[in-house]
Amino acid sequence: MPTVLANLAEDATWGTETQITEVPWYPVRSGREGIAEYFATMMREVEFEKFDPTLFVGEGDEVVVCTDITYRLRKNGKVVPTGSLHRIQMRDGLLVKFRAFEDTASVRDAWVS
Repeated sequence: MPTVLANLAEDATWGTETQITEVPWYPVRSGREGIAEYFATMMREVEFEKFDPTLFVGEGDEVVVCTDITYRLRKNGKVVPTGSLHRIQMRDGLLVKFRAFEDTASVRDAWVS
């Protein structure tokens, strides 16, 4: 992750905009330290059985990536397949905003069960 962190703007934000609070990697985090915490949380809590970007659509300083994901939750072994959209915004060659959109209810249900 050092390459990702080195290419973040100082005011970068990263996360999933959702009302769901139970899933520890969903909160939007700010700055390199906060985003490093996001990656540490993901590595601690999730094993990716599948992470396949399938489509990239870009315009100007933005790109949207369609991704097929299958999570295995480390705390309970639950497997959660979900499609995900990743919206990435850049400024002056640095990432300023990353938002993930996925079936947050299914992920939460697997997390809390």
